[in-house]
Amino acid sequence: MMTLVVYDISDDRLRTAVESKCKNYGLKHIQRSVFIGILSRGDRLALYQELLDIVREEGSVRIYVMNKRLYGMRMAIGRIEGFDEDPDYGEDLYVQA
Repeated sequence: MMTLVVYDISDDRLRTAVESKCKNYGLKHIQRSVFIGILSRGDRLALYQELLDIVREEGSVRIYVMNKRLYGMRMAIGRIEGFDEDPDYGEDLYVQA
């Protein structure tokens, strides 16, 4: 399943640790506070636990799950240089403006 990790963390040290964990799981950094990729349920739960141990109450992290069809229906406007492209996982229906 597609896994979307969204966070709002003001502490640089904690934010860097969250980004490092997401990258370790192979997630793509597509925006400043957004990672996406395919994770198994087990990996998603492991990532959740590792992020819980890092963040606690010092920020906000949300992990969303969606299937590839719903991911393919995403809409995008623009792109920020220095970040990963949206991954292509097959059937893309998305609109880029």
